[in-house]
Amino acid sequence: LYLATARVGHHPIEKLFRALPTMEDKASFSAELSHSLNQLGSNAMGRSVMATCAVKEYLEGESAWKDVLAKQRDKAGWLEEITGEKEGSDEEDEEVKTKKRKRDKKEKKRKRRKGSE
Repeated sequence: LYLATARVGHHPIEKLFRALPTMEDKASFSAELSHSLNQLGSNAMGRSVMATCAVKEYLEGESAWKDVLAKQRDKAGWLEEITGEKEGSDEEDEEVKTKKRKRDKKEKKRKRRKGSE
């Protein structure tokens, strides 16, 4: 719960929820968060977690909760279609950045060698 209301900690909570494979897992996650509704609602990060995990809708009933999750999934699919990237492809981005840094480093070394000759 502390992470869910923390400035940096709420991001992994939201990503974890999205990454859960089954609806049962997501339901138990939302159920656990629903026990601390007042604390979650006390700051912007907690409210963000409440929206992502559809905690209020979970308390309203299973059908409302599933409807919200379906809308979130459709929105993510639509965004993926437009950008051509999956949400949360940070690992790929990091790999590309690392390769670019290595290339840049090699290029600088070559330029230095040419300049000293």
